[in-house]
Amino acid sequence: MVVEKGAVAVDAVLSDPRQPTPQVEENQNGAASSALVTTKGNFSSFLAPLNQQTFRQVVTDVEEKLKVVNQTLSMLDMQGFEVILEEMLSSITFKTAELLNADRATIFLLDEEKNELYSIVAQGAGGAPLEIRFPADMGIAGEVATSKQRVNIPFDFYKDPRSAFAQQKDKETGYRTYTMLALPLLNEQDELVAVVQLINKLKPNSGPAIPLADRIDLSGFTVEDEAVFRDFAPSIRLILESSRSFYIATQKQRAASALIAATQSLSKSSLNLDDTLRRVMDEAKKLMNADRSTLWLIDRDKNEIWTKLPMKDGSLKELRLPIGVGFAGQVAASGEVLLIPFDLYKHPGSETAQKTDQNSGYRTCSLLCMPVYNADGDLIGVTQLVNKIKQGDHPPYDPAHWPEAPECWKASFNRTDQEFMETFNIQAGVALQNAKLFEQVKQQEQMQRDILRSLTNGVISTDRNGMIIAANESAGYLLGFESQDALEGRSIRDLVQLEKGDFSKWLSAALEAKDDKSRQQYYPDQTLKPLQREEQHSVNLSINTIADAKDSQRVSGVLVVMDDISDEKRLKSTMYRYMTQELAEQLLENPDAARMGGDRKEVSVLFSDIRSYTTITESMAAEEVVEMLNKYFESMVDAVFQYKGTLDKYIGDAIMAVFGSPLPLDDHEWMAVQTAIEMRRRLADFNAERAKQNQKTIRIGIGINSDSVISGNIGSSKRMEFTAIGDGVNLGSRLEGASKIYGTDIVISETTYRPCADRVWARELDYIKVKGKNQAVKIYELVGLRSEPLPEQKQEAIAHYHEGRKHYLNRDFDLAIAEFAKARKMDPADLAASLHITRCNQWMTNPPPDHWDGSDELTQK
Repeated sequence: MVVEKGAVAVDAVLSDPRQPTPQVEENQNGAASSALVTTKGNFSSFLAPLNQQTFRQVVTDVEEKLKVVNQTLSMLDMQGFEVILEEMLSSITFKTAELLNADRATIFLLDEEKNELYSIVAQGAGGAPLEIRFPADMGIAGEVATSKQRVNIPFDFYKDPRSAFAQQKDKETGYRTYTMLALPLLNEQDELVAVVQLINKLKPNSGPAIPLADRIDLSGFTVEDEAVFRDFAPSIRLILESSRSFYIATQKQRAASALIAATQSLSKSSLNLDDTLRRVMDEAKKLMNADRSTLWLIDRDKNEIWTKLPMKDGSLKELRLPIGVGFAGQVAASGEVLLIPFDLYKHPGSETAQKTDQNSGYRTCSLLCMPVYNADGDLIGVTQLVNKIKQGDHPPYDPAHWPEAPECWKASFNRTDQEFMETFNIQAGVALQNAKLFEQVKQQEQMQRDILRSLTNGVISTDRNGMIIAANESAGYLLGFESQDALEGRSIRDLVQLEKGDFSKWLSAALEAKDDKSRQQYYPDQTLKPLQREEQHSVNLSINTIADAKDSQRVSGVLVVMDDISDEKRLKSTMYRYMTQELAEQLLENPDAARMGGDRKEVSVLFSDIRSYTTITESMAAEEVVEMLNKYFESMVDAVFQYKGTLDKYIGDAIMAVFGSPLPLDDHEWMAVQTAIEMRRRLADFNAERAKQNQKTIRIGIGINSDSVISGNIGSSKRMEFTAIGDGVNLGSRLEGASKIYGTDIVISETTYRPCADRVWARELDYIKVKGKNQAVKIYELVGLRSEPLPEQKQEAIAHYHEGRKHYLNRDFDLAIAEFAKARKMDPADLAASLHITRCNQWMTNPPPDHWDGSDELTQK
């Protein structure tokens, strides 16, 4: 474990100043052997002799973490469990450095099977995690591992003959190593568990603001430091061994889950090889967190490898390459694994991949190619995984930035991925010979129990009479039972009770298995009746027949899966009322992406309002008004959602929508503009429908402004709403009001217009000062989108208007009147041209002052 993100080196792994704040990168390799060493007494008694007051809290924290780890073993999400382990080991490594007052620290774990020391560091500026490994007898850490004796190098470390490699790395990173202490961590049998390496002993109470050279304790690490380490070394060793044992258990569980996922895919596919392999590789891609996956098959007769790639129309296109060509071809020729970490473009022989990427617009960053063997040991194919996806919320890849590597793919496949893929490749190899492998694995009772324990969904398996054979804790919880209540041996008909659905009927159909529909049944959004507790749960219910793989009529039972959607259903139902489903899903996956306390965001704000609303509705019954508004709002809000906007609020008959909040939105100006055009189109359809029913039609005005606003929860402690406020919001509202003055339906500000100028038809309406503001702004009428042709007469009218504006700003009012008159002649309804003619006549009678800048002040809101 490394207490910083450093360069990839053995003795200089800590010599990178890019991350001054200690953090730990956890080992992700599941091959490390060692189990929890048996100790006398329990964990608490083992920690009792600790006498370092400052270390007591971290030990307590670790005990709590181990409890969480033990509970987490029953969860399906192994990545979440790895985060827990990482945090726990991080606290231990950090505390070790703090306790001994060291600037940097690393814990190298021993992989006994491979006789290697390993840890995890960050690679390059991108921060892609990279596992480093080296022989257990290499470097200073290897010397400590081999001799089982500490190595304490005092100031100046550079004078020690063993420092040459570290000096080279320090020169590359800008760090400086002054002192080093490397200590072995041994178990009760005097066997090596890990090597703890500390760099640069610091003076007491020297803050990070002081240059490193001035903080160095020239006396180096002392005998007292070693004694302090020996005091808490047993606790560290116990925690490391326990964590590693838990981690190995999760890796085995994950591998088993991967195996089951693959066989489940096989069971759902036909004997068609293309479909079977596609399903298996889709599962591999998900498990490995890869962007792309391909299975190449070997054609020995033609000395080629081939695959079928899905096209946009859903068809498959065959692609063939000679064996030995490309990365997959190399693996087909050698039978050896090829693992290329980030950045693949720096790897020798990547020229072909770069050229292919340039033509396709893709960016290959990392690669894992592995051979596939059949049951007879013959090489029959190659699995290829491309681009490990980096954990976290990162923007998607934009081909326009090629060849720059996107942040989302700055990651590397590692040995753990390689080991998991070996499992998948075994499945793929067998699938080529026998597509019915799923049932053989499915019938292994212990494997089924492992699956049930791992799943977070409620899962129940029964015999052919509907008696429960196995059920996981999630199923008991959903049905209202306590964790200690046993469900095995009871009738599932008595336990699964639905508010509306007929579960008993569905179960009977699955056991009879007369057709495919009966064998695989799915009933979304079912409400369970609790048998003991009062809490109700909504679930997506699946009922699947368990039958003999060779004879589908030989039914052995059913598998019932209940996916709890209670909380998700309530939350999504609320969120979908205010934003698009896509935006709601992003917020649910990453709640921290939107700071609900208030944040400054770059957004576009859209206001729309019904013209002469009072006049229209005063002669209508209340029911008719409500019906009209509901239909109107339904159509307009759909337009907002169509372009990823968020409904901020209804203000009477007005709509306020925000683009770019609560989550950032690229090109939010363009999204808002497209929404306005879509609202114009939808209004035409809305009015056409009302005209057919002899009902009054309506007109609307729209104003759009793009600016930086404050977005967040605003209100009192008793009532709050998530909204946007600021001058940018106010201007958007003013522009909607200004649309009435200029006789247009859509008015946008200059900040909205500029990013979209080459994509829209627009005319510069005026240069105005809105009420309450001294700064004048340019405003534009949004005429249409460039993707749609504009009549030449309309273009000519806009040109005359623009020419009139030019003369107007130059104070040539007589010439301006002539141009505005031409524009009005071509469009008699052009209120903006008429307004300017009136102004010109006024200015010709009473000329404007010398400081006049051509702006006009709007007195209305």
